[in-house]
Amino acid sequence: MRAIPAELIAYHRAGKPLVCNISIQPWGCEFWPLNEVIEYNEDYQVAEFAPGYFGFTTSGGGEMFSLSPSGRIVCLAFVGMNPKEELLVAETWQHFEGMLSNALR
Repeated sequence: MRAIPAELIAYHRAGKPLVCNISIQPWGCEFWPLNEVIEYNEDYQVAEFAPGYFGFTTSGGGEMFSLSPSGRIVCLAFVGMNPKEELLVAETWQHFEGMLSNALR
């Protein structure tokens, strides 16, 4: 299991929105609580189905946003969770953050 990425910890600690829209399909982003993110990765068996990936949020509609082994932010379907079918969301964490809008606190 990967450690919690520093970017995710900083995002939470900065008090940024945890539920917001994103400017790419699937259009929604709901961050998992920081103190439960490891448990979510274990429950969804991310290490087994997508080795090297780290999930940190859901689209609210069957997809998980994840940090890939290459450092890119990708979207994986919960069902199947096949890394070969990942959808690129952002090349970097900073780009990903810039895509978030309309916070729904």
